[in-house]
Amino acid sequence: MDPLELLVTNDLLRGLDLAGVFIMGVAAGALASRLNFDAVGFAIIGIVAGLGGGIVRDLIIGVDPPAAFDGPLYLACALAGSAFSYLIAAEATWWRRAVTGLDILAMALWAATGTAKSIGYGLEPLPAVLLGVTSAVGGGVIRDVLVGRVPAIFGGGPLYATGALVTAVATWGVAALGLPSAWVLAAVALGALLAGLAAWRRWHLPSHGEWQVTLSASQMKSLVRRVRKDERHRVALETGAIPVVDESNDDFADDATIPDDDAAEFERRAIGDEESVEPPLPPEDPVDFPTGSVDAEPTPAPEDDERR
Repeated sequence: MDPLELLVTNDLLRGLDLAGVFIMGVAAGALASRLNFDAVGFAIIGIVAGLGGGIVRDLIIGVDPPAAFDGPLYLACALAGSAFSYLIAAEATWWRRAVTGLDILAMALWAATGTAKSIGYGLEPLPAVLLGVTSAVGGGVIRDVLVGRVPAIFGGGPLYATGALVTAVATWGVAALGLPSAWVLAAVALGALLAGLAAWRRWHLPSHGEWQVTLSASQMKSLVRRVRKDERHRVALETGAIPVVDESNDDFADDATIPDDDAAEFERRAIGDEESVEPPLPPEDPVDFPTGSVDAEPTPAPEDDERR
């Protein structure tokens, strides 16, 4: 089956694509309502959010003109979605949850249609999947940048990009196996379900800070000892010289008995820090002690001498 049948000649998926544009227009209009935009702001943000990802996709694969400008349907759906949010202002919790659900559904719809169209125009599976994800999240990214906030796909929100990736891969599987086009609905449902569960359960991908590894003082001690031992062994093999420090009398052998508050404290003590090392104290004058026995009786105070 020609993958283009999934989008161009299939009325079902073309209707899904238009539904995604309308839904994204509604979601963008809800954001414009919270930001108190006027009618022009509603229209512009609805068009950008509803058509941005598809325009980027069509420009990359060389569609002339892009589908958004090939007839009035796409523009009309985007404007209708934003007009719906402009005329019906709702701040209830259920409405916000409904908008989030619609946003997720539009994402999954565009991931499916974008992947199918990219494969139909000759792209290999991996670029086609990537472009399908771009079609799904591109409009939302442009929308968020226009209103001056960090795009939701960068973290802290539902797993939009992850859900779009799942849908895109599943859509590629439908096209590769030659399954009926109705199976694309299963791919859409799979990605939307994942993103919806992520929004409900507050799942998110690990951020940068969650992957950082820290060493305790004892782990740092073991690491330093291993590095020193390996380095001495390497020098001995390359030069044939006996290591300067005898491994049987290692100056780090007593590390286990020295308490360290943290790894940084041990690193300063073991490796040394020229900036943090205090200058050595000047040597004190030597004190000559008598070679004979020392009288344990204390020297009498001046008052005692006067009394005597």
